[in-house]
Amino acid sequence: MKPRQRPWKWLLLGLAVFLLVGFVVVPRLIGTSSDLRDRVAAALSAWTGATVTLTEPLTVRYFPPLSLRGGFVLTNATKLPWVSSIAARDVKMSLNLSDLLMGRVKIEALRLGRPTITLKADAPPTAPVDQTAEALVTNGLTAAPIGVVRIRHGTVRTASGERVARDLDARFDASDGTGSLTALGSVTFRGETVRFAINSGKISESEEGQSAPVTLTLTSAPVTAKFSGTARFADGFGLDGDMRAEMGDARHFLNWVGMDLPEGESLKNLTAEGPVHWAGTTLIFDDGAFSLDGNAAVGLLAITTGMRPRVEGTLAFERLVLDPYLGTGDTAAIGEPLFDWALLKHFDADLRLSAADIEASSLELGSGGLTITAKNGAISSEVGELDLCGGQMAGRVGLDLSGPRIKASFAGNLSDVAIETCLKPFALDIPVKGTGGMKADVSTGGRTVDELIRGLAGDLKMTAQDGAVPIDFPQLIAGSAVDGPGWSRETVTPFDSLNADCRLSAGHIWCQVFTMQTPRGVVSGSGGVDVGKQTLDWDFLIANPVAPLNASQLVMETPPRVTIRGPLTQPLIQRANRPALGDGSTQSRPGTVPVSPH
Repeated sequence: MKPRQRPWKWLLLGLAVFLLVGFVVVPRLIGTSSDLRDRVAAALSAWTGATVTLTEPLTVRYFPPLSLRGGFVLTNATKLPWVSSIAARDVKMSLNLSDLLMGRVKIEALRLGRPTITLKADAPPTAPVDQTAEALVTNGLTAAPIGVVRIRHGTVRTASGERVARDLDARFDASDGTGSLTALGSVTFRGETVRFAINSGKISESEEGQSAPVTLTLTSAPVTAKFSGTARFADGFGLDGDMRAEMGDARHFLNWVGMDLPEGESLKNLTAEGPVHWAGTTLIFDDGAFSLDGNAAVGLLAITTGMRPRVEGTLAFERLVLDPYLGTGDTAAIGEPLFDWALLKHFDADLRLSAADIEASSLELGSGGLTITAKNGAISSEVGELDLCGGQMAGRVGLDLSGPRIKASFAGNLSDVAIETCLKPFALDIPVKGTGGMKADVSTGGRTVDELIRGLAGDLKMTAQDGAVPIDFPQLIAGSAVDGPGWSRETVTPFDSLNADCRLSAGHIWCQVFTMQTPRGVVSGSGGVDVGKQTLDWDFLIANPVAPLNASQLVMETPPRVTIRGPLTQPLIQRANRPALGDGSTQSRPGTVPVSPH
């Protein structure tokens, strides 16, 4: 043997002796496999407050590295936040040998294959201070005998046994012992894959309690969110920082988390970002920026989760388009349920909204503000000075969506409204001009638009000034024909004032008192409108333009009579006992007197 080869042989011999001694001595120092199992189970039990059992078949490997492999059952955990029990048939634990030799148990890595994780039931409201979720989190992170936990293909169940998540694949690292945590993984929740990443720093103590810096990222098809700030562990678990959340379809997200919302075209492209505070079950955006269905707003918004979520806030919109929330005429025509968009049927709310520009069905409403209050499906809204057709609207709207039959009411006023401007967006080609107002107190009930229209009931008082109606009353009195069918487009009758006292009943507007003061006399009458069919049925008495009559004289005289019947957009206008002047309906038989509806 060459001299230079001897050191290598002595080195190999020394290594062999070391390994031999290790295989003989180490088991004696740390105990048999049964002893090691009991020590590890006892350490885990002390940390989790649970009954921990390492089940057979159990394999112990002393070199390299020291590890245990077998089954794992943890039950009735009192010191773990949110988790009650864990069961897995394939568990591998890598142990720190130096700690074991010094009498301590330190699990460097815990790998759980296909575990079933059972969550705790709701914590009692009077739980001891050291049993609250925030206390368990801080104690669990700072006193953990485990460095890294690796979970593959895990299943999560509720306390009742219902599966809430599957395919949990995650890695949790709290190995530095300061309370910091790094977590990365994914889980399938209700058919959607959710990827998450958590990075929290060292837990520090201050006069306000324990806290730690944290960032959280959540990515899935229904929602993506990112938070950066501070986690608080005093007076309940909380978060303070900045957050951004995005949802392509908020309706899909709400259904995904357990709500039962119908299909709809609204609630698209939701974004929310800004400073947030989360305490208990409430998330608050202090000064947030929000966007939904193309409507952007800023302000305060608070969301409280629970069996019946609650939304509170004060939001200011630059432009608010209401069309996505009002449904379509086609839906109403085929008798589909109304208000299938009404989230307030599923939420409680206290909202104060304002906008510089409001639009609904091509109707520019201008600026305005309103409040919305909802509780258990009963909704009330106060509208304050909403710009409408050059005038203003104010009033109170009530909705009861708690049952299958909707109940609705409106009490309010319109003032200084440009009549012709307001008719155009509703495709009503009636050239009525003037400035008008209305006082209304109406209510209705039903399941569809048709039922709600038929159920309209209440009082209406209407006024107008300085306008014109598309009827040539002077020619009617003279007995000459009006050019063209229906409304007179060329020659109108101006008026100084117009007053109508009406009542809604069974989807009809009945006006028992109608008076219009024209420059050449008074037009007085009564009649009605079928709101659903969009038809008219009116009788008018006209003062002689040569010797005008006032309203009291109309009772004493027998002035000319004019009837208007037929479709709202093209009615038949005729003087009684004279030929028809339009073509909207069949001419009355000569000698008959139209009867006003009552």
